Amino acid sequence: VYSSAVSDVYQDLFGEGSYSGKGIYDIDAFESALKGRVPDSTMLSHDLFEGVFARSGLASDIEVVEEFPARYDVAAARQHRWARGDWQLLPWMLGLVKGTGRQEKTGFVPAIGLWKMFDNLRRTLSAPAAIVALLAGWTLPTAAAFLWTGFVLLVVALPTLLPVIAALLPRHNGITLRSHLAALGTDVVSALGQTALLVAFLAHHAWLMTDAIGRTLFRLTITQRRLLEWITAAQSKSSLRAGWVGLYVQMAGGVAIGVLAALFVWRFGAAAAPIGLPFILAWLFAPPIAHWVSAPATDAGSLAVSAADALSLRLIARRTWRYFETFVSETTNMLPPDNFQEDPKPVIAQRTSPTNLGLLLLSTVAARDFGWIGTLEAVERLEATLA
Repeated sequence: VYSSAVSDVYQDLFGEGSYSGKGIYDIDAFESALKGRVPDSTMLSHDLFEGVFARSGLASDIEVVEEFPARYDVAAARQHRWARGDWQLLPWMLGLVKGTGRQEKTGFVPAIGLWKMFDNLRRTLSAPAAIVALLAGWTLPTAAAFLWTGFVLLVVALPTLLPVIAALLPRHNGITLRSHLAALGTDVVSALGQTALLVAFLAHHAWLMTDAIGRTLFRLTITQRRLLEWITAAQSKSSLRAGWVGLYVQMAGGVAIGVLAALFVWRFGAAAAPIGLPFILAWLFAPPIAHWVSAPATDAGSLAVSAADALSLRLIARRTWRYFETFVSETTNMLPPDNFQEDPKPVIAQRTSPTNLGLLLLSTVAARDFGWIGTLEAVERLEATLA
């Protein structure tokens, strides 16, 4: 992350971050902090719990890239597992866990950790609460129902609208008004699209969270079984049904909420039916919408350029490779220098960066594709740089 460090409320106010599963460990300290705190086969989601007791600090200058599910059904299955894991921390929140091992440690959770766990539980209740609030509002007279629905919609849309509001004013100098407005327009369209999808999937998300909460509480209090049920994203991709018909089966709970909402409005809120109808239709047709947004991106194909532009781009590519061909050698340990100064006198900047390395590696592969070097030389260069 070159441009700026990112602030975190918990780190700034309380001196500790929220562990999210990726970090640099002190293994001995980690094991010492958590030893004896978790009885066997009781904990599903462990990141937050580990961070509460082992403590974690925010490193804002490190960027970790993680794959995000490309299909709605896979993402929904992951959300369901996360919600179950959050509610399985309830015994620790209530102080019911006594610990395990020779030196038992109580299940007492520090105040900040308790708040983080509670906040996660609150989040799982947001969608069910929004559904209940909408249904309650649709029993009001038309004007009041309209205002109530607008308020609930604003609450649902707020997370996607906040970045747009923050981007109203240009963050950097030298940006033209036209460029700023174009970028802002793109952000607004994206935020509105995300809001529309949040509304369309609201009923299914409410059902998903209700099922996760009920399932977890039943297992915690009655069966004490299948507490560690875990289906990875890779398994979800291969096991879940494809197509919008299969999605209707998977999202049947959300569709059922849509049907019940229609019956509820017909019976108790006929005056607000025009307001509730778009929401109900979106919930009923959420599976086809999920199928549409989960479709793989289409390949745009090759970019059509004129012969003159193609020649110009090829010459730029050749000059770029000429730079690396000239300055990357055994004397630089096969690493690219940052730049070459021509005036007032020739000087090579004997330093490099991850950006320079990435450009060198890509240029080496491109040079082989263009035929400027052979496959063997390309492999040798790549191996020497990465050695």
